Amino acid sequence: MLEVRTLIVSLLVPPAIYFFVSYVYLCLWHGTPWLFSTVVHENGRLTLLGSLFYFDHFLGCAPSVVFLSLCLAGACAWNTAGYQVAEASRARRIGLGLLAAASILVLISFVAAIHLAGWQRTVDYLFQSIERDGVSSKGGTWNLLQLSNIPMALAVIGIVTSFVGHGVPAGARETRSQRNLGLLLLAAAALLSAAMTWWSWPGAAAFGNPRWLAHSLRELATYPLTAVPIAAAAVLGTERWAAGIGHVRLKLSPPSVLLIAISLTMALTQWLLVARVDVLALAQRPPFAPHGLPIGYLLASHVFEHFLDFLFFAMLSGGLYAAIRGLACQRRLDRS
Repeated sequence: MLEVRTLIVSLLVPPAIYFFVSYVYLCLWHGTPWLFSTVVHENGRLTLLGSLFYFDHFLGCAPSVVFLSLCLAGACAWNTAGYQVAEASRARRIGLGLLAAASILVLISFVAAIHLAGWQRTVDYLFQSIERDGVSSKGGTWNLLQLSNIPMALAVIGIVTSFVGHGVPAGARETRSQRNLGLLLLAAAALLSAAMTWWSWPGAAAFGNPRWLAHSLRELATYPLTAVPIAAAAVLGTERWAAGIGHVRLKLSPPSVLLIAISLTMALTQWLLVARVDVLALAQRPPFAPHGLPIGYLLASHVFEHFLDFLFFAMLSGGLYAAIRGLACQRRLDRS
Protein backbone atom coordinates (compact mmCIF):
# COMPACT_ATOMS: atom_id res chain seq x y z
CA MET A 1 0.00 0.00 0.00
CA LEU A 2 1.43 3.37 -1.04
CA GLU A 3 0.53 6.67 0.58
CA VAL A 4 -0.60 9.10 -2.12
CA ARG A 5 1.39 12.04 -0.74
CA THR A 6 4.54 9.93 -0.73
CA LEU A 7 3.80 8.70 -4.25
CA ILE A 8 3.33 12.27 -5.51
CA VAL A 9 6.69 13.31 -4.05
CA SER A 10 8.31 10.18 -5.49
CA LEU A 11 6.95 11.04 -8.94
CA LEU A 12 8.42 14.55 -8.76
CA VAL A 13 11.89 13.39 -7.69
CA PRO A 14 13.05 11.98 -11.09
CA PRO A 15 12.16 15.19 -13.01
CA ALA A 16 13.90 17.31 -10.38
CA ILE A 17 17.03 15.16 -10.58
CA TYR A 18 16.90 15.19 -14.40
CA PHE A 19 16.72 18.99 -14.51
CA PHE A 20 19.43 19.39 -11.88
CA VAL A 21 21.87 16.97 -13.50
CA SER A 22 21.20 18.48 -16.92
CA TYR A 23 21.90 21.99 -15.64
CA VAL A 24 25.12 20.91 -13.93
CA TYR A 25 26.24 19.08 -17.08
CA LEU A 26 25.69 22.17 -19.21
CA CYS A 27 27.48 24.34 -16.62
CA LEU A 28 30.52 22.08 -16.77
CA TRP A 29 30.42 22.04 -20.57
CA HIS A 30 30.21 25.82 -20.93
CA GLY A 31 32.39 26.61 -17.91
CA THR A 32 29.92 28.91 -16.18
CA PRO A 33 27.44 28.49 -13.31
CA TRP A 34 24.97 30.94 -14.91
CA LEU A 35 23.46 29.66 -18.16
CA PHE A 36 20.35 31.77 -18.69
CA SER A 37 22.19 34.12 -21.05
CA THR A 38 24.40 31.39 -22.54
CA VAL A 39 23.58 29.78 -25.90
CA VAL A 40 22.97 26.13 -25.01
CA HIS A 41 20.54 24.88 -27.64
CA GLU A 42 21.85 22.66 -30.41
CA ASN A 43 20.48 25.08 -33.02
CA GLY A 44 23.16 27.53 -31.91
CA ARG A 45 20.83 30.49 -31.30
CA LEU A 46 18.82 29.85 -28.11
CA THR A 47 20.07 30.59 -24.62
CA LEU A 48 18.86 28.55 -21.68
CA LEU A 49 16.18 31.16 -21.05
CA GLY A 50 15.18 31.01 -24.71
CA SER A 51 15.02 27.22 -24.48
CA LEU A 52 12.76 27.35 -21.43
CA PHE A 53 10.39 29.70 -23.24
CA TYR A 54 10.64 28.27 -26.74
CA PHE A 55 7.08 29.33 -27.52
CA ASP A 56 6.88 28.40 -31.22
CA HIS A 57 8.36 24.97 -30.54
CA PHE A 58 5.84 24.44 -27.75
CA LEU A 59 2.96 25.16 -30.13
CA GLY A 60 4.34 22.53 -32.49
CA CYS A 61 4.47 19.97 -29.68
CA ALA A 62 1.03 20.87 -28.29
CA PRO A 63 -0.95 18.29 -30.35
CA SER A 64 1.31 15.52 -29.08
CA VAL A 65 0.90 16.74 -25.51
CA VAL A 66 -2.88 16.81 -25.97
CA PHE A 67 -2.73 13.22 -27.23
CA LEU A 68 -0.73 12.04 -24.22
CA SER A 69 -2.93 14.02 -21.82
CA LEU A 70 -6.06 12.39 -23.21
CA CYS A 71 -4.43 8.98 -22.74
CA LEU A 72 -3.31 9.67 -19.17
CA ALA A 73 -6.50 11.35 -17.96
CA GLY A 74 -8.70 8.87 -19.83
CA ALA A 75 -6.92 5.83 -18.41
CA CYS A 76 -7.04 7.27 -14.88
CA ALA A 77 -10.76 8.01 -15.21
CA TRP A 78 -11.50 4.58 -16.67
CA ASN A 79 -9.66 2.88 -13.83
CA THR A 80 -12.22 3.41 -11.04
CA ALA A 81 -11.32 0.43 -8.89
CA GLY A 82 -11.42 1.41 -5.23
CA TYR A 83 -11.84 5.14 -5.82
CA GLN A 84 -13.59 7.14 -3.16
CA VAL A 85 -16.65 9.31 -3.65
CA ALA A 86 -15.47 12.72 -4.82
CA GLU A 87 -16.94 16.12 -3.98
CA ALA A 88 -18.53 17.30 -7.23
CA SER A 89 -18.14 21.06 -6.74
CA ARG A 90 -14.52 20.81 -5.63
CA ALA A 91 -13.56 18.51 -8.52
CA ARG A 92 -15.35 20.81 -10.95
CA ARG A 93 -13.53 23.90 -9.65
CA ILE A 94 -10.16 22.17 -9.89
CA GLY A 95 -10.90 20.96 -13.39
CA LEU A 96 -12.07 24.33 -14.68
CA GLY A 97 -9.14 26.11 -13.04
CA LEU A 98 -6.51 23.82 -14.56
CA LEU A 99 -8.14 23.77 -18.00
CA ALA A 100 -8.35 27.56 -17.96
CA ALA A 101 -4.68 27.79 -17.00
CA ALA A 102 -3.74 25.41 -19.83
CA SER A 103 -5.74 27.48 -22.32
CA ILE A 104 -4.13 30.70 -21.13
CA LEU A 105 -0.68 29.13 -21.54
CA VAL A 106 -1.46 28.28 -25.16
CA LEU A 107 -2.82 31.75 -25.85
CA ILE A 108 0.19 33.50 -24.27
CA SER A 109 2.54 31.20 -26.18
CA PHE A 110 0.81 31.99 -29.45
CA VAL A 111 1.12 35.74 -28.94
CA ALA A 112 4.72 35.43 -27.71
CA ALA A 113 5.68 33.17 -30.62
CA ILE A 114 4.38 35.67 -33.17
CA HIS A 115 6.31 38.45 -31.42
CA LEU A 116 9.57 36.50 -31.05
CA ALA A 117 9.59 34.12 -34.02
CA GLY A 118 7.27 35.80 -36.50
CA TRP A 119 3.95 34.84 -38.02
CA GLN A 120 5.23 32.37 -40.62
CA ARG A 121 7.35 30.31 -38.25
CA THR A 122 4.53 30.23 -35.70
CA VAL A 123 2.03 29.04 -38.31
CA ASP A 124 4.48 26.47 -39.65
CA TYR A 125 4.90 25.02 -36.16
CA LEU A 126 1.15 25.07 -35.55
CA PHE A 127 0.56 23.10 -38.75
CA GLN A 128 3.32 20.64 -37.83
CA SER A 129 5.56 21.63 -40.74
CA ILE A 130 8.87 22.15 -38.92
CA GLU A 131 11.06 19.25 -37.86
CA ARG A 132 13.91 21.45 -36.69
CA ASP A 133 15.70 24.62 -37.77
CA GLY A 134 16.18 24.43 -41.53
CA VAL A 135 14.26 21.17 -41.98
CA SER A 136 10.56 21.19 -42.86
CA SER A 137 8.11 18.62 -44.20
CA LYS A 138 4.39 17.96 -44.19
CA GLY A 139 3.46 16.95 -40.66
CA GLY A 140 7.13 16.90 -39.73
CA THR A 141 6.69 17.76 -36.07
CA TRP A 142 3.94 15.19 -35.57
CA ASN A 143 5.84 12.51 -37.49
CA LEU A 144 8.94 13.03 -35.37
CA LEU A 145 7.02 12.77 -32.12
CA GLN A 146 4.54 10.08 -33.10
CA LEU A 147 7.28 7.45 -33.11
CA SER A 148 7.72 8.07 -29.39
CA ASN A 149 4.11 9.01 -28.59
CA ILE A 150 2.64 5.57 -29.27
CA PRO A 151 4.96 3.50 -27.01
CA MET A 152 4.69 6.15 -24.28
CA ALA A 153 0.89 6.19 -24.49
CA LEU A 154 0.66 2.41 -24.28
CA ALA A 155 3.00 2.33 -21.28
CA VAL A 156 1.07 5.13 -19.55
CA ILE A 157 -2.26 3.34 -20.00
CA GLY A 158 -0.74 0.04 -18.86
CA ILE A 159 0.85 1.48 -15.73
CA VAL A 160 -2.07 3.73 -14.74
CA THR A 161 -4.60 0.91 -14.95
CA SER A 162 -2.41 -1.17 -12.64
CA PHE A 163 -3.10 1.03 -9.60
CA VAL A 164 -6.08 0.51 -7.33
CA GLY A 165 -7.34 3.18 -4.95
CA HIS A 166 -8.14 2.49 -1.32
CA GLY A 167 -11.19 4.04 0.27
CA VAL A 168 -14.97 4.12 0.28
CA PRO A 169 -15.99 2.92 -3.19
CA ALA A 170 -18.17 5.17 -5.31
CA GLY A 171 -21.66 4.11 -6.30
CA ALA A 172 -22.35 1.98 -9.36
CA ARG A 173 -23.85 4.85 -11.37
CA GLU A 174 -20.98 7.22 -10.63
CA THR A 175 -18.45 4.49 -11.47
CA ARG A 176 -20.17 3.64 -14.74
CA SER A 177 -20.43 7.30 -15.72
CA GLN A 178 -16.76 7.93 -14.94
CA ARG A 179 -15.62 4.87 -16.88
CA ASN A 180 -17.65 5.94 -19.90
CA LEU A 181 -16.15 9.43 -19.79
CA GLY A 182 -12.67 7.92 -19.46
CA LEU A 183 -13.30 5.76 -22.53
CA LEU A 184 -14.48 8.88 -24.34
CA LEU A 185 -11.11 10.56 -23.69
CA LEU A 186 -9.23 7.47 -24.85
CA ALA A 187 -11.35 7.38 -28.00
CA ALA A 188 -10.60 11.08 -28.58
CA ALA A 189 -6.88 10.34 -28.24
CA ALA A 190 -7.14 7.52 -30.78
CA LEU A 191 -9.12 9.71 -33.16
CA LEU A 192 -6.61 12.58 -32.88
CA SER A 193 -3.72 10.22 -33.53
CA ALA A 194 -5.44 8.54 -36.46
CA ALA A 195 -6.51 11.83 -38.07
CA MET A 196 -3.14 13.56 -37.85
CA THR A 197 -1.27 10.42 -38.83
CA TRP A 198 -3.52 9.92 -41.86
CA TRP A 199 -2.85 13.52 -42.86
CA SER A 200 0.93 13.37 -42.66
CA TRP A 201 2.35 9.90 -41.95
CA PRO A 202 4.72 8.62 -44.67
CA GLY A 203 4.11 4.96 -43.82
CA ALA A 204 6.88 2.43 -43.30
CA ALA A 205 9.38 5.00 -44.57
CA ALA A 206 9.29 6.56 -41.10
CA PHE A 207 11.13 3.56 -39.70
CA GLY A 208 13.82 3.95 -42.35
CA ASN A 209 14.58 7.51 -41.33
CA PRO A 210 17.44 7.28 -38.80
CA ARG A 211 17.12 10.93 -37.79
CA TRP A 212 13.46 10.42 -36.86
CA LEU A 213 14.27 7.26 -34.94
CA ALA A 214 17.14 8.97 -33.09
CA HIS A 215 14.84 11.85 -32.22
CA SER A 216 12.23 9.39 -30.96
CA LEU A 217 14.76 7.68 -28.72
CA ARG A 218 15.75 11.04 -27.28
CA GLU A 219 12.09 11.71 -26.46
CA LEU A 220 11.81 8.26 -24.89
CA ALA A 221 14.87 9.05 -22.77
CA THR A 222 13.34 12.34 -21.62
CA TYR A 223 9.54 12.27 -21.33
CA PRO A 224 9.12 9.12 -19.16
CA LEU A 225 11.47 10.62 -16.56
CA THR A 226 10.13 14.17 -16.67
CA ALA A 227 6.82 15.02 -18.34
CA VAL A 228 4.94 11.81 -17.54
CA PRO A 229 5.76 11.72 -13.79
CA ILE A 230 4.91 15.43 -13.45
CA ALA A 231 1.55 14.94 -15.19
CA ALA A 232 0.83 11.78 -13.18
CA ALA A 233 1.57 13.70 -9.97
CA ALA A 234 -0.86 16.41 -11.11
CA VAL A 235 -3.61 13.83 -11.67
CA LEU A 236 -2.95 12.20 -8.31
CA GLY A 237 -3.00 15.63 -6.69
CA THR A 238 -6.39 16.47 -8.18
CA GLU A 239 -7.73 13.10 -7.02
CA ARG A 240 -6.49 13.73 -3.51
CA TRP A 241 -7.94 17.27 -3.39
CA ALA A 242 -11.26 16.20 -4.86
CA ALA A 243 -11.80 12.97 -2.95
CA GLY A 244 -9.19 12.85 -0.21
CA ILE A 245 -7.81 9.50 -1.39
CA GLY A 246 -4.99 8.46 0.93
CA HIS A 247 -3.53 5.23 -0.43
CA VAL A 248 -3.17 3.21 -3.63
CA ARG A 249 -1.75 -0.20 -4.34
CA LEU A 250 -0.26 -1.85 -7.39
CA LYS A 251 -2.23 -4.71 -8.90
CA LEU A 252 -0.94 -5.77 -12.30
CA SER A 253 -3.44 -7.32 -14.69
CA PRO A 254 -2.71 -9.26 -17.92
CA PRO A 255 -3.92 -6.37 -20.18
CA SER A 256 -1.70 -3.90 -18.32
CA VAL A 257 1.33 -6.17 -18.60
CA LEU A 258 0.62 -6.68 -22.30
CA LEU A 259 0.45 -2.94 -22.99
CA ILE A 260 3.70 -2.33 -21.12
CA ALA A 261 5.38 -5.22 -22.96
CA ILE A 262 4.26 -3.87 -26.35
CA SER A 263 5.57 -0.42 -25.40
CA LEU A 264 8.98 -1.78 -24.41
CA THR A 265 9.13 -3.90 -27.57
CA MET A 266 8.43 -0.86 -29.75
CA ALA A 267 11.13 1.17 -28.00
CA LEU A 268 13.63 -1.67 -28.27
CA THR A 269 12.82 -2.13 -31.97
CA GLN A 270 13.51 1.55 -32.62
CA TRP A 271 16.82 1.29 -30.79
CA LEU A 272 17.83 -1.77 -32.84
CA LEU A 273 16.91 0.01 -36.08
CA VAL A 274 19.15 2.95 -35.27
CA ALA A 275 21.91 1.11 -33.35
CA ARG A 276 24.29 0.91 -36.31
CA VAL A 277 23.75 4.51 -37.40
CA ASP A 278 26.11 7.31 -36.42
CA VAL A 279 23.38 9.42 -34.84
CA LEU A 280 25.83 12.12 -33.74
CA ALA A 281 26.60 12.81 -37.37
CA LEU A 282 22.89 13.55 -37.89
CA ALA A 283 22.70 16.08 -35.06
CA GLN A 284 23.05 19.82 -35.54
CA ARG A 285 26.49 21.37 -35.05
CA PRO A 286 26.22 24.79 -33.44
CA PRO A 287 29.04 27.35 -33.58
CA PHE A 288 30.02 26.56 -29.98
CA ALA A 289 30.56 22.88 -30.96
CA PRO A 290 31.70 22.78 -34.61
CA HIS A 291 32.85 19.18 -34.27
CA GLY A 292 29.52 17.97 -32.92
CA LEU A 293 27.85 17.36 -29.58
CA PRO A 294 27.94 14.21 -27.44
CA ILE A 295 24.77 12.34 -26.56
CA GLY A 296 24.97 13.59 -22.97
CA TYR A 297 24.77 17.18 -24.13
CA LEU A 298 21.90 16.46 -26.53
CA LEU A 299 19.92 14.93 -23.65
CA ALA A 300 20.84 17.65 -21.14
CA SER A 301 19.88 20.56 -23.38
CA HIS A 302 16.80 18.80 -24.71
CA VAL A 303 14.90 18.74 -21.42
CA PHE A 304 14.80 22.54 -21.18
CA GLU A 305 13.17 23.09 -24.57
CA HIS A 306 10.19 21.03 -23.39
CA PHE A 307 9.66 23.00 -20.18
CA LEU A 308 6.41 24.55 -21.43
CA ASP A 309 5.26 21.13 -22.65
CA PHE A 310 5.64 19.77 -19.14
CA LEU A 311 3.53 22.58 -17.65
CA PHE A 312 0.84 22.11 -20.30
CA PHE A 313 0.86 18.32 -19.89
CA ALA A 314 0.37 18.58 -16.11
CA MET A 315 -2.36 21.23 -16.27
CA LEU A 316 -4.28 19.56 -19.10
CA SER A 317 -4.09 16.05 -17.64
CA GLY A 318 -5.06 17.17 -14.17
CA GLY A 319 -7.81 19.42 -15.53
CA LEU A 320 -9.35 16.76 -17.77
CA TYR A 321 -9.29 14.18 -15.00
CA ALA A 322 -10.79 16.53 -12.39
CA ALA A 323 -13.47 17.63 -14.86
CA ILE A 324 -14.47 14.01 -15.45
CA ARG A 325 -14.58 13.31 -11.72
CA GLY A 326 -16.79 16.36 -11.24
CA LEU A 327 -19.14 15.38 -14.07
CA ALA A 328 -19.48 11.81 -12.83
CA CYS A 329 -20.20 12.98 -9.28
CA GLN A 330 -22.70 15.57 -10.47
CA ARG A 331 -24.60 12.94 -12.47
CA ARG A 332 -24.87 10.86 -9.31
CA LEU A 333 -26.22 13.84 -7.41
CA ASP A 334 -28.69 14.69 -10.18
CA ARG A 335 -30.09 11.15 -10.16
CA SER A 336 -30.31 10.84 -6.39
